[in-house]
Amino acid sequence: MIKKVSTIFLISLLALVSCETKRIAKGPADVIYVLASDEVKNALQPAIDTTFSFGIRTPQFQRYFYTEWHPLNELSEYIYYPNTIVIADLNRNDAAAQFFKGMLNQERYESIKQDTVAMFALEDYWRRMQMFVTVAGYDMDKLSAYILERQGWLYGKFNNKYKERQAKYIYNEHEQKNLAEELWEKYHWSFRVPSDYFILHEYPIRNFVWLGRGLPYRWISVSWAGGIKTEWLTANGLFNKRNEIGKLYRNIRTEEKFLGHKFVKFGQWDALRMYGLWYNEEKPQGGPFVSYAFYDKASNRTYVIDLMAFCPGEKYTNYMRQLELIAETFRTTEQEALLE
Repeated sequence: MIKKVSTIFLISLLALVSCETKRIAKGPADVIYVLASDEVKNALQPAIDTTFSFGIRTPQFQRYFYTEWHPLNELSEYIYYPNTIVIADLNRNDAAAQFFKGMLNQERYESIKQDTVAMFALEDYWRRMQMFVTVAGYDMDKLSAYILERQGWLYGKFNNKYKERQAKYIYNEHEQKNLAEELWEKYHWSFRVPSDYFILHEYPIRNFVWLGRGLPYRWISVSWAGGIKTEWLTANGLFNKRNEIGKLYRNIRTEEKFLGHKFVKFGQWDALRMYGLWYNEEKPQGGPFVSYAFYDKASNRTYVIDLMAFCPGEKYTNYMRQLELIAETFRTTEQEALLE
């Protein structure tokens, strides 16, 4: 017990360090470390792991986040990683419970006694670019249900922080503002271009521009047409459009198996999102893709932004999510495109 109390004292002392002196959290961007006792793990692992079970087919299923469970005696090690959850059973007097109680004033603690469950997100608490979440309660069954009820909130906290870290990484050095301006001057649309991306092919007559980078391969293309192309905004129409784009990619086809569609918010636009697998008709190549189709009133055009990656033997999820972050910077007005 003395050892655990000493650990908590050390952690509390470190929390007093000013934000300016904090270092950036280091570690895997897609791993969430969960610290809990064995009893708490047995009770809550299904709820936590279900919350972070989302992912994509590559064609194998790969999750966006992976959870790793560790005992409480490793608490002082994992609190400095980018993604950490500490779960406490407040009926116990272990390190997690003491840590949680030490964070709250008496009034807040008494309110939790009445609710019996609580969950807090602490952004940049120990390190910069970190998401640290504490979960606690007196009733583990009720706490499990509470986690599932708020799984969107919990997942969103880690996902938003992940996107912030990745955006900082992508645009950390030498963003190609000249290339972004060139795209605007030529086509009256643009997006933020990372330093290691370049134009692979341009077909102005066909309203198609393809950019990318290699090793591992990541590609993003923009297609457009004047007015509202209603057929592109349907499942069958977007599938056919993507196969047309595949010919410009050279021998790329869209696999009908595992194909999915849903309407989403893409930046300021209501968009049809299509996702699934692509393959090369002549080479043993393939992987995941995502396409967004939307009408932009400002330019009176319908756009299709297509993203795909090829990195056999590696995690596709991080690369595809980087492509999504780049695509989200897409702009069709000069002020947004050039002054961002």
